[in-house]
Amino acid sequence: MAERKRDDRNLLVLTHIIRLYVSTAAPVSSKAVVERMGNTVSSATVRNVMAELEEKGLIEQPHTSAGRIPTDRGYRKYVDHIKERLRTEKRTVEHLAKQYSECIQTIQELISETSMIINKELRHASLIMLPTIGNLYLKKLELIKIRAQNIMGVLVTVPNVVRNYIITLDRDVDNGELEKVANYINDKCEKREMAGIPSYLESLIADEEAGEMIKTAATALEVMRNIVRQNAENEIFFDGVNFFGQEPEFGHPEIVRRLLRIVADKKEIARLMREELPYRGVKIYIGRENHADELMDFSLITSGYDLGGNTVGRIGVIGPTRMDYDNALTVIDCLSGLISSKLEEMNG
Repeated sequence: MAERKRDDRNLLVLTHIIRLYVSTAAPVSSKAVVERMGNTVSSATVRNVMAELEEKGLIEQPHTSAGRIPTDRGYRKYVDHIKERLRTEKRTVEHLAKQYSECIQTIQELISETSMIINKELRHASLIMLPTIGNLYLKKLELIKIRAQNIMGVLVTVPNVVRNYIITLDRDVDNGELEKVANYINDKCEKREMAGIPSYLESLIADEEAGEMIKTAATALEVMRNIVRQNAENEIFFDGVNFFGQEPEFGHPEIVRRLLRIVADKKEIARLMREELPYRGVKIYIGRENHADELMDFSLITSGYDLGGNTVGRIGVIGPTRMDYDNALTVIDCLSGLISSKLEEMNG
């Protein structure tokens, strides 16, 4: 019982240190913690607790005679604690839901709106992985000839995702045959899941009833295989970079260079979010928990969103390790549910 009481007290002091540091970006003194706790404990007690927290690697002293700041390990202990008790309040859901415009018609508009809400609510940069095409359903495909063997495919899926592809065929196809291929795909595969279309077309080719259409079906298969293959790398929507300039810890030139690399080349974040699929829940990476050097000064919180029972993408926020984790967890968890509901509504 005494051990549990001491652990609770230590966690409370750690919580106050983190919250004070989040709000001030300055090392936290024992006096500030005592005041934060309403002078219900002595300075000596708080100093003893801080010494124990420092010994465990949960806080550190950046300079001699300075106060203490949380370490990545300290943030992790705090985040695990608040994650266990995280419950999105009804009023938070209603507040965020009201910010979605009723005139949203396309996935691009939905992504843009979600990103804007994350930036506005959290004052950090937003990260959104666009839906994986494989989990979406074909609405229409238009094929346009560019030059010999090269065509452009304009793909529209449910719910209203529009993407263009440059496709190189094994042979030259004239405009008349190209129109037949597009009509064949739209007729046979409308409302089918994109990932399953190539295997479905293979079954049609194997079917003796394909008859004279077998050549058209074979070209259709080549087109759809090409499109599905090109979507192996998911697109990342990154917005709110300007918020990094407002963080005092991001004034160091080396950190600025890392930030610029993150913005210019999203491969590391794309890889991380791609590896999280098809997990639907919240993931949190604090400081050096991000194994990539470019991300070691940042914290990243992500959560998946669904369509038709499948996790098709993820949304997230990236900022300093001195992040308001309580608010960030609540907003990201809430928005992932709202974007899922909006996608189902658009899909209906």
